[in-house]
Amino acid sequence: MGEDTPGSSSGHQRRAAAIPYVLQAWGLTVTGRPAPVAGGTLNWNYSVPTSGGPIFLRCYRQDLETERIAGEHALLEWAAARGVPAPLPRRTFDGNTILTRAAERWAVFPWIGGATIPRGSFWPAQARALGRAHGLTQAVLATHPASEHAVMPQRWDKGRSLTLLAQLVSDARAQGIAPWIVAGIVRQRELLEAFEVLPPEHFSSLPSQVLHGDFHDQQVLFDGDRVTAVVDWEIWHSDARAWEVVRSLAFSRMLGSPLMGDYLSGYREHVTLADDEARKAIQLWFQSRLTGLWAWWAYVVEHNHRVEEFFPAMIEELERAADASWTPAVVERFVRAACE
Repeated sequence: MGEDTPGSSSGHQRRAAAIPYVLQAWGLTVTGRPAPVAGGTLNWNYSVPTSGGPIFLRCYRQDLETERIAGEHALLEWAAARGVPAPLPRRTFDGNTILTRAAERWAVFPWIGGATIPRGSFWPAQARALGRAHGLTQAVLATHPASEHAVMPQRWDKGRSLTLLAQLVSDARAQGIAPWIVAGIVRQRELLEAFEVLPPEHFSSLPSQVLHGDFHDQQVLFDGDRVTAVVDWEIWHSDARAWEVVRSLAFSRMLGSPLMGDYLSGYREHVTLADDEARKAIQLWFQSRLTGLWAWWAYVVEHNHRVEEFFPAMIEELERAADASWTPAVVERFVRAACE
């Protein structure tokens, strides 16, 4: 893992050394040892005790445009003002929410009580609270000015995906990557070859809007059954709202589980999906899993080994997508639960 790969100890140490100087822009003094925050695969995050109380400090990845960061902060302020439990970035003495120092961008957020719930340990009330937070977030963002003319932006090319998957297999073998990971990439390519990929036009009717962009269980903080915050908004964008729901269920390992109904029960307190919307969204999700290859690419090409934790669930989901008995049953359960 390279020094500039999030999660590397040398990268964390170098940035931690800069924290006392960074926080001067906010008038804060470090009063204890900054600690890396677990989780996250793209940025450097720290818990820092300061003269103004504990804070969450983020150093953004280098390939994220400053305009995107500023847009995230503006969206957080907009959503929080309308009732979404979103953490607000603090402003520097100069009135900015971003500090650039030595080509690195930093932001300060309040330290919010609560914690993520380990996957697989949710109980029904927490799954309902997670879905309720998702529904609230979408309902509020649907009123954002940018949602008015939003369209489903996703595009794909089956042939290109097949070519890139073959390249990833070759590169992974040359690097001596673990055989089970190589087998996962090979399996995705086999499944994609046999899959009928539908064109974007088939999904163009899906209602789209501004979204959190990466909503799932590990982006929501809980205190018992109560949601305290929806965090990590940097991938905000416009897309199909129902697709994000399926994505969240899949990432949270609730798609097809008994907790799916609880999640969607909470979600429906704010948003109810139409039958056709729900069916197309879950179809789009399975298709996007077969044509997409971000995590493989990040691991093999960009050497971001933190994404390895996603691979077992990804491989399991690929097999489910190809299961002729599992998929239709889950579709019907999803549609009933999302549209009642």
